[in-house]
Amino acid sequence: LKTGRGQGTGVAMAAAGMPPEVEVPEGFELKWLPLTEADDGGLPLGLMVAIAAVAAVAMPLALAALFGPPRLGREGRLGGAGEALGRVALVVAHPDDEAMFFWPTLLQLQAAGVPLSVLCLSTGNFDGLGTTRRLEMERSCAQLGVAGEDLVILDVEGLQDGWRSWSEDLVARRILDFVQDRGAAIVLTFDEGGVSGHPNHVSTSRGVRRARDAKGGPTPFEVLLLDSVGLPRKYLGVASQWADAFLDDSSAATCTWRHPLACLRALSCHWSQLVWYRILFTLFSRYSYVNTYTRYASFGEEEPSAVAAAAAPQAAAPGRQPTGSDA
Repeated sequence: LKTGRGQGTGVAMAAAGMPPEVEVPEGFELKWLPLTEADDGGLPLGLMVAIAAVAAVAMPLALAALFGPPRLGREGRLGGAGEALGRVALVVAHPDDEAMFFWPTLLQLQAAGVPLSVLCLSTGNFDGLGTTRRLEMERSCAQLGVAGEDLVILDVEGLQDGWRSWSEDLVARRILDFVQDRGAAIVLTFDEGGVSGHPNHVSTSRGVRRARDAKGGPTPFEVLLLDSVGLPRKYLGVASQWADAFLDDSSAATCTWRHPLACLRALSCHWSQLVWYRILFTLFSRYSYVNTYTRYASFGEEEPSAVAAAAAPQAAAPGRQPTGSDA
């Protein structure tokens, strides 16, 4: 952007987002540097990401040397023989939710031979990239063998990506149709916190629970809600596998995965969303390594803790005790 003194300078400054009192000498060129090239006196962004990646790989090795190997595998309601679980359906709000939040569970279930189906309630078209993001999610889910009729990505009025709530009735109707068509026995989705608090995530959770409570719907299915955690626990990264061992764990189900970069490989399918802060999120988020769930109990059902206690002996039965070999 070439500017000179006088009235034209102020107009050019305003267009460039600079305060008009800042002057650029005549004949000089004003160039905005991208974030990766900006020099603010700190470490280059590329170097920061590289350091974070090395730390994410080295951290589990150091922790394993100090505290022994982490607890790996499937436990609780998602433990036991894969064929005994029946079909498991994942319901999310946007393409890339499956990779950023549920990937350890999906990898564990795939490894156990559990049939999977995925329902995404929107194409993520907030920035006009809905078609691209649909294709990205298809590539991501193809890594799990989920394709064709087992992957449904909706693009309907009333369920468009944005920072607003969706109609719970509309969400519930779509979920009932999906569950009935696929014959799902277990549905996985967000809890009331939605992990990030996004209104679409929260509406997804509420719609799943409303569908579960609906009378006259398909055969009742079980709902497991992904636990939202506080900020400190959220960014413990792979250390969450050890930290959870010291906490009072009343989760109905737990799934863990051993490879620090597995979630990042999944997110790489969502190339349009692969910006630097999502890379750091993926490396240090607990959801890349550990998923814990609370069982949703409708009115009159047993409390989740009681169900978890009843399911634990089955998960620990001889020959099927969760071990690292499940990972």
